Amino acid sequence: MIDLRVGIIRKAEKHPDADSLYVSHIDVGEEKERIVCSGLVKYIPLEEMQNRAVVCVCNLKEVKMRGIMSQAMVLAASEPVEGDAEKEKVELVIPPEGAKVCPPYRYNSWNIANISLAQRFM
Repeated sequence: MIDLRVGIIRKAEKHPDADSLYVSHIDVGEEKERIVCSGLVKYIPLEEMQNRAVVCVCNLKEVKMRGIMSQAMVLAASEPVEGDAEKEKVELVIPPEGAKVCPPYRYNSWNIANISLAQRFM
């Protein structure tokens, strides 16, 4: 089961030891914000990473990325740039309009198929 949650990036900054990584502080409805490293520097400007809603995968094993523990993953999608096979366009996955940051919603395997992604975040 994947633990997808709406989060708000409260603060994002460039990783002090990695040119391609951002370090974001994300509120996913828990007592403390999660620290999340993402390789989005060459795709998304830093100012677009501030105070915005995102979808996070929260049940991944924590991993150290250049000395900083990353506690989740920000979901993004990519597609090739038309006319240039070497380049790709990357965008953050945006939660449904009206989605709220809240504590984890627990459900059993029987009803998981009956809950759409939009319902999960409303």
